[in-house]
Amino acid sequence: MPSQKIGSKDSRKAPQQIQRRKLVEEFARLDSEVNQFKPSLLRHEKLRHIILGWYEDLAAEEEGLAPGEIHDIVISSRDQMRTVTDAGKLKLFKLWGPRGFIAKSLVLLKSLPDPKDELSLYTRKDLIGPRHLTVRLKAAASSAA
Repeated sequence: MPSQKIGSKDSRKAPQQIQRRKLVEEFARLDSEVNQFKPSLLRHEKLRHIILGWYEDLAAEEEGLAPGEIHDIVISSRDQMRTVTDAGKLKLFKLWGPRGFIAKSLVLLKSLPDPKDELSLYTRKDLIGPRHLTVRLKAAASSAA
């Protein structure tokens, strides 16, 4: 019987594999809980948009109040956001030069002449987006194979 060194890869792998399996099981449990909660999140977001729609004419610095039977909802003033003016863009273009300006600029897809861009004249599609995790029961995974 071959002797195994105390610090070998096999002795370190076993606890790591056990920990990984525990994390997979925890993720699967939480994934189930999140999936059960998704309809509530979608409904919450839909109601949020409906309520905000009632106050579209509210001035940016004003707050509003949506009264309910038991609860009221306070609609806050708009958050401040900084944007670069046309004069600022021109100054940055001169400061950074054409290549630097283009490299540091962010163009929103909705700003393109053809947002769909089927011919890929303005955009590029690459597999660089986030990955997704799908939880499966082992029995379902082995019977599908």
